[in-house]
Amino acid sequence: MHSTFYQQGVAKASEKDHEGAIAAFSQALEHQPDFAEAYYNRGLAHFNLGDFQAAIADYTEALRIDPEDARGYFARGLAYLATSHLEAAIADAKQTILLKPDYAAAYNLIGTVRQRQGVPQKAIASYKKAVELYLDQRDIANCRRCLGHIRQLQATPQPCPESVQPAPPLRPLIDPNEFLRQAVQKAEQRNYRGAMEDLDWALQIDPQDAWAYASRGQVRANLGDLQGAIEDSQQAAALFTNQANQEMAEQMREAIQTLQTSLKQAAKRASSYSFTANTRTTCQDISVGKPSLAVQRKLLRLVGDDRKIAVGLVKRLKLKNPGMPEDWYWEKAIYDLERDR
Repeated sequence: MHSTFYQQGVAKASEKDHEGAIAAFSQALEHQPDFAEAYYNRGLAHFNLGDFQAAIADYTEALRIDPEDARGYFARGLAYLATSHLEAAIADAKQTILLKPDYAAAYNLIGTVRQRQGVPQKAIASYKKAVELYLDQRDIANCRRCLGHIRQLQATPQPCPESVQPAPPLRPLIDPNEFLRQAVQKAEQRNYRGAMEDLDWALQIDPQDAWAYASRGQVRANLGDLQGAIEDSQQAAALFTNQANQEMAEQMREAIQTLQTSLKQAAKRASSYSFTANTRTTCQDISVGKPSLAVQRKLLRLVGDDRKIAVGLVKRLKLKNPGMPEDWYWEKAIYDLERDR
């Protein structure tokens, strides 16, 4: 009998008849008081009606019966958030992650709570972890939402109360010259993924970081991505000029000239050969870091023209399948997205 009432409750919930669902789940619980799923689903119905305290009570009862249910902790965390019990929300989100480490929405929840608490760096860190997991799960919509939160937090200046003197500008966590050395050192050790990942994240955190652009340009040059190295060096030169660092701006302009000369020489060599899809030559090695424009456009269309998401998908494929041609990673990302539509 309890199963019949439970199924009725599920059907009513799917029809958005939350009050009817609550009545049906309650009848199921009268026949089987230890029915964790009925408590959980009745909690969802209460939540959808805005009765968050009742939802918390039902989730708590469901977790008493089944303390290993990650969904229950996450759902209760959302209800705690709705009632402004922020630390309780974080505790439940962390318990969710302990039970299911790839629960992207739990990291998203922590980011939301930290954002509401006014702790932007902790919020960004949680949103970044959510982005990584959403990328792995090819959940493009939620990935874009988290990236939007990150951009919002990065762009929002932190308030400084009138009664408090503003703090002096903070020094970089890593000295720029040391940061450049470490990135180049990783590339020299053939840890290209590590170097590029560090620099990509640095630029997501601070898109105006001239040193990060300069470092990434050098790593891209080592990878053979001459066009990408030129673009990063141009960005670095512009930022150094704006910062009145003429010495570094001139150094970047010299690097751009050298890279452009190398790119022209590569183009001349390429024109003397006839390539097929399986040909492996020096010219192909030079272009290994730059996928074809047609492939780039196709992947970008599939992810709503959000380049960060496209690059994230490619980066994850590189970690799982090292040593493949660049076009292969982009085409594999396209295949995976189209397959899972």
